[in-house]
Amino acid sequence: MRRETLNRAAVVRAAVVPGWLAEVVRPRRAPVPWPEMIRAAIAICVPLSVAFALGRGSLGVLPAMGGLLGTLADTGGPYLRRVKRVCSAAAVGGASGLAIGAVTHGHGWLAVVALVVVAGVSGVLSTAGDLGSVTGLQLLVYTALGAGPVGALRPVWHTAAGFLTGVLWALILLVPGWLRAPYGRERRDVAAVYDALAGQLQAIGSDELTARRQAVTTALNTAYDELLTARAAATGLNRQRARLLGALNASLPVGEATIAAGLAGTRPPPLVITVVSRLADAVRHETAPPMIPPPWDDAPAMLALRDALAGAASVLSRDRPEVEVRTRPRRPLGLALLEELGSGRLGRIFTLRLMVCMGVAGLVSEVLPLQRSYWVPLTVAIVLKPDYGSVFARALQRGIGTVVGAVAGAVLLVLVHGTWLLIPFGILAALLPFGRSRNYGLLATFLTPLVVVLIDLLGPAGWQLAEDRLIDTLIGCAIVLLIGFAPWPMAWYSHLPRQFAQTTADIGRYLEEVLGPGTDAGAAGTSSRARLRRPTYRALADLRAEFQRTMSEPPATSRRAAAWWPAVVGLEQVMDAITAAGLAVSRGPGNAVPPESVRRLGDALRAVSEAALNGTALAEVPGLPDDEILRPISEAIRSLVGVIA
Repeated sequence: MRRETLNRAAVVRAAVVPGWLAEVVRPRRAPVPWPEMIRAAIAICVPLSVAFALGRGSLGVLPAMGGLLGTLADTGGPYLRRVKRVCSAAAVGGASGLAIGAVTHGHGWLAVVALVVVAGVSGVLSTAGDLGSVTGLQLLVYTALGAGPVGALRPVWHTAAGFLTGVLWALILLVPGWLRAPYGRERRDVAAVYDALAGQLQAIGSDELTARRQAVTTALNTAYDELLTARAAATGLNRQRARLLGALNASLPVGEATIAAGLAGTRPPPLVITVVSRLADAVRHETAPPMIPPPWDDAPAMLALRDALAGAASVLSRDRPEVEVRTRPRRPLGLALLEELGSGRLGRIFTLRLMVCMGVAGLVSEVLPLQRSYWVPLTVAIVLKPDYGSVFARALQRGIGTVVGAVAGAVLLVLVHGTWLLIPFGILAALLPFGRSRNYGLLATFLTPLVVVLIDLLGPAGWQLAEDRLIDTLIGCAIVLLIGFAPWPMAWYSHLPRQFAQTTADIGRYLEEVLGPGTDAGAAGTSSRARLRRPTYRALADLRAEFQRTMSEPPATSRRAAAWWPAVVGLEQVMDAITAAGLAVSRGPGNAVPPESVRRLGDALRAVSEAALNGTALAEVPGLPDDEILRPISEAIRSLVGVIA
């Protein structure tokens, strides 16, 4: 009887909520981010509390908005990177957007043109990593917000100053966490893998070996889970996070060699175990890796361990920021900006879609008799945000979240007034990081009533404000679905495996062209390499764009995409190693590499490409060359194959 009741309930639930809709709105599993929740509540509520204490609640709106941006723009990682991210989003994005919105406020079609231009700038900025993505988003969002009551505030510099004060307060709240754990959780977790490997090597020949091996597995799972979870919430490429993943990928061959040594019962000398511990310190403190000792034993496990340690040290040395800057070829500033922001075909198409949608949103705002018309372009900016997110899923999630949030906002505006508003403000602010960690719909559910009540403090309008917000949001979502999604079939499906295979093949051709027979030295060779390098790096940019778009899809798709991130980072490291080798070969005929070695590297990349395209397993590629110039490429390919396998 109970089973029949459950079956009937399942049938009714499936009829009311179709399977595809349930998949779109299903939240991700994630731990409760208590520190972020507490910090968000303090960042937003303290400015409002001070304003209410002074008897002028409207004075706290702009600092609270700054605290809100400081909360939403902070997505974790190393503290210096978090500060840079929030500052860029606030100064270049939010404050500049408010200034543009204030200048064009009330100027009709001029404001529409400004929105379209800013949308183009936002789309281009979004190709410059996660920093550019969040900056471009906030620039567009606050330009649209400036068309409303916030843009009407005068003088303009007071608006920017109040907003930036709230951002500064949010940054100050990062200090306690930095004092408690200055290196960031992601860096600590990756360093813990190398610490666990050192412990496993130390335990060879003792009864603790099994427990130590299990500790390595736990550390690896924790580090990968932490990095992949952080990457799922990111809005673009974060180079420091990619470096950490490269170091984590490099630990896999070390772990395999450690297992082989344990099975053979051969413990390496204490110096080698110390070297592994110092690799952990290099990850933790972002310092130079230790020198790897020469071969100490001719046993296969020991030779494999020595090669794996050399590969890890090479990755850590190559990925240090100061080394990257020092070894990067000098290019004219204009060319550097062009290569960084030029992106690929996907980036250009996305920018066009964003500009068209913002133009239509501005047109609708001017033509239709909407009470709060600035919310239409604001919705378009957030749903079609410049980081290649899932347009369909975000539009549905925001629409559903806004319906629920608008009802909650209307209830708050009717029932709660004055300083009593601080209670729902605190609850909603604390729930923002929680909702963001689950899905965009929950974030919209908590963000909508918070923003509705904040805007109402500037000019009380009652519960109708929530109704206006709901209508304009649904119009904005319709514009995104009908213009930004439906006419673009490329946005309907995930093409990540095919894109990865194509990019790998492009990199293989680049390798053979740059390092193969007949490679020119001197200025002609440098020009040829630059001409070949740019389209190959653009192919990598398209791959990152496709990955980011797929990561924003519903859980069934994004979970599969998350497994590709280590491979994407590994492929970027292969490309960097090829570029460095090409630079070395160009220095003179004495640095030429054997054609047979180049052919073997090309065959390995073709094997990786075919495995990704066909979805087949890839065993270790044997016979990779060990030439001095080509060794970094071999190590990078070997690490990539290990991740794919």
